[in-house]
Amino acid sequence: RVPDMEMFIPSSGLSKVMGKHGTNLDNIRKISGADIEIIESKSSRHEHVANIFGTPEQRQSAENLIKAFIMST
Repeated sequence: RVPDMEMFIPSSGLSKVMGKHGTNLDNIRKISGADIEIIESKSSRHEHVANIFGTPEQRQSAENLIKAFIMST
């Protein structure tokens, strides 16, 4: 299926987005209501891609949460 939105995740932020045993990603899914799958980028620049499925509001919420985790230290 074709994602409604794609978002690049730098390798440095992947562990933050995923969390221990995927807990952060699970929480992002629950809070946003979006369906999110993380895949390796085909461009092989050590990035991953978050494929996000859902309504515009769900996608925006997921994007904001993912950005927040990437920016967290």
